Amino acid sequence: MTWSFGSDPAAQLEDSSPSPFSTLTAATASTEPRPSKSLKINRDLLLYKARLETSAAEHSPSKAQKLAREAVAEASLRRCLAMDATDGRPYVALGKMFVGQRRFDEARKLYENGSMATDGGNAYIWQAWATLEAKTGNIKYARQLFDAAVTADKTHAASWHGWGLLEKRQGNLLRARDIWLKGIKQTVKRPNPFLYQSVAVLAGEMGLTKESRQWFKDATHLFKGAGRHGIWQAWAQMEARQGKREDVRWLLKKGLEAAPRSRYLHLTSALWEKELGARASARHLLRRGHECNRSDPALLQAWAIMEEEDGNLDAARGLFEKATVADPHHTPVWQAWGCLEQRQGKLDRARKLFQSGVWADPGSSKVTSVWQAWAMLEAQAGNVSLTRQLFKCAVKADPSSAPSWLGWAAFELQMGNTERSQELVDLHRQSNLQIVWPRGFAAGFAPPSETPDGAWQSMSKWFSQFGAGSRNRPGPEIAAKKRAATSAPEPLKALSSYEEPEVEDVDAVMAKLQRVTPPNLELSVLASDEFDAEWDLEVEAVA
Repeated sequence: MTWSFGSDPAAQLEDSSPSPFSTLTAATASTEPRPSKSLKINRDLLLYKARLETSAAEHSPSKAQKLAREAVAEASLRRCLAMDATDGRPYVALGKMFVGQRRFDEARKLYENGSMATDGGNAYIWQAWATLEAKTGNIKYARQLFDAAVTADKTHAASWHGWGLLEKRQGNLLRARDIWLKGIKQTVKRPNPFLYQSVAVLAGEMGLTKESRQWFKDATHLFKGAGRHGIWQAWAQMEARQGKREDVRWLLKKGLEAAPRSRYLHLTSALWEKELGARASARHLLRRGHECNRSDPALLQAWAIMEEEDGNLDAARGLFEKATVADPHHTPVWQAWGCLEQRQGKLDRARKLFQSGVWADPGSSKVTSVWQAWAMLEAQAGNVSLTRQLFKCAVKADPSSAPSWLGWAAFELQMGNTERSQELVDLHRQSNLQIVWPRGFAAGFAPPSETPDGAWQSMSKWFSQFGAGSRNRPGPEIAAKKRAATSAPEPLKALSSYEEPEVEDVDAVMAKLQRVTPPNLELSVLASDEFDAEWDLEVEAVA
């Protein structure tokens, strides 16, 4: 089925298969009468207890205490399900806990049971299920589940927001834009700041700074918008790209005032202070962030990297070790620790750390950074055959990894295999898609007015320009071209000129590739990706 921009996204799918909503509602249409329900106040108390335990688990100082608190929360949620199987709240809360513990199959089964128990009418369960499928790479089914969610409740903002993020990640920019605007229209009685934030982020990425600022400003003026730290963080990231240093510092400060315990804002603020040269302030922010979020590995990783840069190797190793205990599945920590040991000449120790990083999350694309760093180590040690095998694992884990392809190409060039090196560069180009902004796309980003009528006028112009009846409506053009380094981290930008390196520049290439292995691969957090199920955590009555 062809997607027609400007029409209702919820009514269109890529295939004609029946949606989960229609299937489950038909299956449960003739169910037997359910037993009497318990008092709602008893379920509310259990949900509140589970929420307190879950929150305490996130800030537990040790892995054992975290698991113990999660076990208490799980028991409370299961009791709540036993009291009333038609209450959708415990399904969402327990399923989210399962996803955090990587119990994906149990979460799927739970969401399926919850959808059947609620006759397919609970959008919260559909949205949580869709988020799980998107997370595990089942994109087609995730779209169907998002469609079921907005069919069950057209005012469910988290479903519109999550669906739009899914399409954006797939490169369907027009579809993402239309879905977010549809969500804003459907939630006009209860505006959701994250829908505004997503439009603002997209505008900022397209270079429409003025429009992006206005969308961010409107998001912070909405009910609950000023208290959402992700909005302030995303706004700060946009201003950072514009070089507005003091504006960034002010926005991050506002975010920390809104959410004093936010691990994302502590991390982003610390990295920004470090970039400005205020290392004492950065270290203070990392220490305070760790005290508020003792189970977060990224804060410890960033702190460890800073200690290494200052020459405090023992302190850095201790922080890396604490990070691996806090979350053994966080591959960037293993990679960064291994790179430290490699720089200190302890190659055997580095190999063991890289091996642990591979086993930490072998099925994830994030493990490519571990394979690539390990390959660079073996290349340095002169193990030619093993180096090639490791580079092959790296590009298999993530075919779009520029450091892996270019590192392998530079290695082959160093070995004198010029033709093979060029082949790898060509394969890198083929495996990387560059999003080309559709013509006239910017016309839709008129800054929203302070009055609803003005906002709808600007949005109606946007829809009319790209509506189904417009002959000039462009589609999301995605061309296989040379990958531009404009959005890449600084180490990757430095490599952009080495796609076709000359033989005499091999040493320079290898030196730069040594710096490409990013020790803080996941420290730049995109705030908008963290809120797919934000509104599902609200303990409130659901339909």
